[in-house]
Amino acid sequence: MTYAIVDIETTGGFASGNGITEIAIYVHDGERVVDEFHSLINPNQKIPVYITALTGISNAMVASAPSFE
Repeated sequence: MTYAIVDIETTGGFASGNGITEIAIYVHDGERVVDEFHSLINPNQKIPVYITALTGISNAMVASAPSFE
């Protein structure tokens, strides 16, 4: 069985009012990762200091990244 593992980092813990800062997708065939994708995302809002401390993702890192609408 093949499945995907999706990891999303955001600017906060609530869906409303927060933006995505990073997305990663790993495709697993049941034994190993066979494909992967990851990208920083510009959330079009400031990343709080505590989120940068938690994730390591800063405003400077996402400044030129694509946005996700």
